[in-house]
Amino acid sequence: MLTPVAVGATGVVFPDDGDPAELIDGNSFTWAEGRRLYVQNDDTTDLTVTLQTPGTVGTFGSPYPDATVTVPTGKTWISKPLGLEFRRPADGAVWVDYTGADASVTVAVLDL
Repeated sequence: MLTPVAVGATGVVFPDDGDPAELIDGNSFTWAEGRRLYVQNDDTTDLTVTLQTPGTVGTFGSPYPDATVTVPTGKTWISKPLGLEFRRPADGAVWVDYTGADASVTVAVLDL
Protein backbone atom coordinates (compact mmCIF):
# COMPACT_ATOMS: atom_id res chain seq x y z
CA MET A 1 0.00 0.00 0.00
CA LEU A 2 1.34 3.43 -0.96
CA THR A 3 1.85 5.97 1.82
CA PRO A 4 0.54 9.47 0.98
CA VAL A 5 3.04 12.32 0.74
CA ALA A 6 2.00 15.70 2.14
CA VAL A 7 2.89 18.47 -0.27
CA GLY A 8 4.09 21.40 1.83
CA ALA A 9 4.60 25.05 1.01
CA THR A 10 7.91 24.28 -0.72
CA GLY A 11 6.56 21.33 -2.73
CA VAL A 12 7.92 17.77 -3.07
CA VAL A 13 11.12 16.52 -4.69
CA PHE A 14 10.68 13.51 -7.00
CA PRO A 15 11.68 10.71 -7.31
CA ASP A 16 12.84 10.85 -3.67
CA ASP A 17 9.26 10.66 -2.41
CA GLY A 18 8.08 8.25 -5.13
CA ASP A 19 7.82 4.47 -5.08
CA PRO A 20 8.33 2.01 -7.93
CA ALA A 21 5.00 1.06 -9.51
CA GLU A 22 3.92 -2.52 -8.88
CA LEU A 23 3.55 -3.33 -12.58
CA ILE A 24 2.39 -6.93 -12.01
CA ASP A 25 -0.01 -6.70 -9.04
CA GLY A 26 -0.74 -2.96 -9.07
CA ASN A 27 -0.72 -0.51 -6.18
CA SER A 28 -3.29 0.60 -3.65
CA PHE A 29 -3.70 3.47 -1.24
CA THR A 30 -6.26 4.63 1.28
CA TRP A 31 -8.87 6.94 -0.25
CA ALA A 32 -9.15 10.46 1.18
CA GLU A 33 -10.83 13.59 -0.12
CA GLY A 34 -8.55 15.63 -2.37
CA ARG A 35 -5.92 12.88 -2.69
CA ARG A 36 -4.21 12.56 -6.09
CA LEU A 37 -2.10 9.94 -7.86
CA TYR A 38 1.26 10.91 -9.39
CA VAL A 39 2.76 8.69 -12.13
CA GLN A 40 6.15 9.25 -13.82
CA ASN A 41 6.75 6.99 -16.83
CA ASP A 42 10.48 6.75 -17.54
CA ASP A 43 10.05 3.44 -19.41
CA THR A 44 10.66 3.19 -23.17
CA THR A 45 6.99 2.40 -23.87
CA ASP A 46 3.68 4.08 -23.10
CA LEU A 47 1.92 3.13 -19.86
CA THR A 48 -1.81 2.64 -19.30
CA VAL A 49 -2.95 3.47 -15.77
CA THR A 50 -6.27 1.94 -14.68
CA LEU A 51 -8.10 3.22 -11.60
CA GLN A 52 -10.58 0.55 -10.58
CA THR A 53 -14.15 1.60 -9.82
CA PRO A 54 -15.70 -1.04 -7.55
CA GLY A 55 -19.26 0.32 -7.39
CA THR A 56 -22.41 -0.28 -9.37
CA VAL A 57 -25.19 1.99 -10.51
CA GLY A 58 -28.84 1.62 -11.48
CA THR A 59 -31.57 -0.93 -10.93
CA PHE A 60 -29.59 -3.75 -12.54
CA GLY A 61 -26.36 -3.02 -10.69
CA SER A 62 -24.34 -2.14 -13.77
CA PRO A 63 -20.68 -1.66 -12.88
CA TYR A 64 -19.04 1.74 -13.21
CA PRO A 65 -16.42 1.58 -15.95
CA ASP A 66 -12.83 1.69 -14.73
CA ALA A 67 -11.00 4.95 -15.46
CA THR A 68 -7.95 4.66 -17.71
CA VAL A 69 -5.32 7.10 -18.88
CA THR A 70 -2.26 6.66 -21.09
CA VAL A 71 1.00 8.15 -19.83
CA PRO A 72 3.43 8.42 -22.77
CA THR A 73 7.06 7.45 -22.32
CA GLY A 74 9.06 10.12 -20.53
CA LYS A 75 5.95 11.93 -19.26
CA THR A 76 4.30 12.59 -15.89
CA TRP A 77 0.59 12.42 -15.06
CA ILE A 78 -1.15 13.70 -11.95
CA SER A 79 -4.79 12.79 -11.41
CA LYS A 80 -7.55 15.14 -10.43
CA PRO A 81 -8.84 14.55 -6.89
CA LEU A 82 -10.32 11.05 -6.87
CA GLY A 83 -14.03 10.78 -6.05
CA LEU A 84 -15.79 8.22 -3.89
CA GLU A 85 -16.47 6.01 -6.92
CA PHE A 86 -12.85 4.80 -6.66
CA ARG A 87 -13.09 3.83 -2.95
CA ARG A 88 -13.51 0.12 -2.27
CA PRO A 89 -16.22 -0.40 0.37
CA ALA A 90 -14.44 -3.34 2.05
CA ASP A 91 -11.16 -1.62 2.91
CA GLY A 92 -11.47 2.04 1.85
CA ALA A 93 -8.62 1.66 -0.64
CA VAL A 94 -8.15 2.79 -4.23
CA TRP A 95 -6.69 0.09 -6.48
CA VAL A 96 -4.46 1.01 -9.44
CA ASP A 97 -3.24 -1.27 -12.25
CA TYR A 98 -0.66 -0.65 -14.97
CA THR A 99 -0.11 -2.13 -18.43
CA GLY A 100 2.34 -1.45 -21.22
CA ALA A 101 5.54 -0.61 -19.36
CA ASP A 102 7.94 -3.06 -17.76
CA ALA A 103 10.33 -0.84 -15.82
CA SER A 104 11.13 2.66 -14.61
CA VAL A 105 7.70 3.81 -13.48
CA THR A 106 7.49 5.88 -10.28
CA VAL A 107 4.26 6.55 -8.41
CA ALA A 108 3.22 8.57 -5.37
CA VAL A 109 0.03 9.57 -3.61
CA LEU A 110 -0.19 13.29 -2.99
CA ASP A 111 -2.09 15.15 -0.30
CA LEU A 112 -2.30 18.72 -1.57
